[in-house]
Amino acid sequence: MEGADPLAVLRLGADSYAPLVGADGELRDPVFGEPTQYGTPYHAFCRAVLAAHRPAAGDLPAAVAGLSAALAHVADRGQAPRASSFQRAVGTTGAGNHRDFFWPPILRGYGLLCGLDPGAARGLQERIAAVDPEAAFAARPPSNWAAVWLSGEWLRMRAGLARTSPERFDRWLGAFFEGRILLEQGLYQEPGHPNSYDLFTRLHLADLLADGYAGAWRPQLERLMETGLERSLAVQLSDGGLAAAHRSSGQSWNDGAQCCYFQLAARHFRERDPARSAIAQRAAGRALRSLQRWQRPGAPFSPVYNCLPPDWRVGYEPYTADAHYGSLALAFLAAAVLRGLGPAPADGEEQAPQASVEGEPTWRAVARAGRYAVQVNGLPAPHYDGFGLTEVTFGPGRRFHFGPSARQLGEEGLLNLGLAVRAAPGRSALRVLAREPWQVCALEAPAEPGSLRLLARGRGDPCRYALAVRAAPDGVAVEERLVGHPGWATLLVPYLLDGGTGCRTVVEIGAQRVRFQYGEECIRLEWEGECEAVLQLTHGYESRRGLCGLLRLDLGQPADGVRYRLAVES
Repeated sequence: MEGADPLAVLRLGADSYAPLVGADGELRDPVFGEPTQYGTPYHAFCRAVLAAHRPAAGDLPAAVAGLSAALAHVADRGQAPRASSFQRAVGTTGAGNHRDFFWPPILRGYGLLCGLDPGAARGLQERIAAVDPEAAFAARPPSNWAAVWLSGEWLRMRAGLARTSPERFDRWLGAFFEGRILLEQGLYQEPGHPNSYDLFTRLHLADLLADGYAGAWRPQLERLMETGLERSLAVQLSDGGLAAAHRSSGQSWNDGAQCCYFQLAARHFRERDPARSAIAQRAAGRALRSLQRWQRPGAPFSPVYNCLPPDWRVGYEPYTADAHYGSLALAFLAAAVLRGLGPAPADGEEQAPQASVEGEPTWRAVARAGRYAVQVNGLPAPHYDGFGLTEVTFGPGRRFHFGPSARQLGEEGLLNLGLAVRAAPGRSALRVLAREPWQVCALEAPAEPGSLRLLARGRGDPCRYALAVRAAPDGVAVEERLVGHPGWATLLVPYLLDGGTGCRTVVEIGAQRVRFQYGEECIRLEWEGECEAVLQLTHGYESRRGLCGLLRLDLGQPADGVRYRLAVES
């Protein structure tokens, strides 16, 4: 596939938001027409980074105006908070104090202005020095929000504009390691253990190391760079995206944050461990190539893992809008550019078969081989993810995938690629196993590389759930069973139908196989056993990556499970 130039991605994305910036410097959302949450400071920071690379393009005035507006909002707590929640049904907005997120882009933008426009920087200096962080910001350590303003406060301390003492800063930072970080697992914990906010928090803590923190918690930050990098590598899928788990999955800022985190890690280990640094650099490139996919043609950069129109709100959390989460993704990329992220060459890299398994507290695992990656989730968060096999990706540059968990609008419960069972033949009622609460008995990587096994039980159910996955360079093999179930099996296949890129998936159904053609991409699904009926539904389903279709493949003979295989044809 083609390579990616981070500066070109940043220019295109930031320019797509330029028409939404008013004379007051505020960025307004393309759907709701008002400033939203923290979009303005992050967009202004992007403009400051671009101003350093294209001085004649008019970015500098936009950066100054945006940073000034953002600082005014932080300094004046009497200002009405920006919109930060969005009701999907009728478009009602809500608001809260999200000023915590303003601090790093304001301070990083200020640092750039010191070199680009010293007069403008002096105009911000006194106002920056006057802010009381504990009065201005809503969260306290160990909240992930607090990690954000701490990373900004450290920059203010380095600039000599803060009254915060090193001892006070160490007390704030200590709360993370004393209460929320599992250091040897490289995991920041919050309810549901979202991969997104683990990454988000570790990134802001990694910024402290990169920005010269040498206080009492430096040894722990150093160790977290080692264990955290291992975790981030384990949960990056083969297309460069971040494995979905709980809230804020499928948002483009996950890719921007990966770009920056992996770039920080590559720099951190460049002299200490060149091999580890090279691995991190390749991971940054994969994330960059994923991020560049979310630029909508002639429209604002997408805040989610699809390019469907903003007002369709496909894949959006209730707190997501383009003007803040799109600019956040680009700002993470801008920070990666400042840290030295350069063009990522075309990558045909094929990984050796391997599996990464997490037990307590997440119960998740990823198997990968060649271009393939598969995620299994044994402890899904209600309303966010299904149980079992939740994602399959097919390599860098490819858009077609299976997962994350899909939903049928207006119906409770999530759907994964996998097993449902019937008590009778025919198109009878289904028991969808991905929707049920299961107690994990074992989640492990067997001896064969690239393999995973998940065993679980349901409350009061005499049948045991068993899932075996093997990723190999030539495809993914899956066996899923409700061991001892005295009935019939159905394979449910939610698939990407339309990701907003100008094509829809064409499905060709044959005997014991299906071909999915998405543009030039083609994936083959083959299963064991003849079907008595095949049903295709193409309306009303969606996932975090776009509009979905659903195939229901009813096996004709009694069985307690299914065996199937996935492979790339082209």
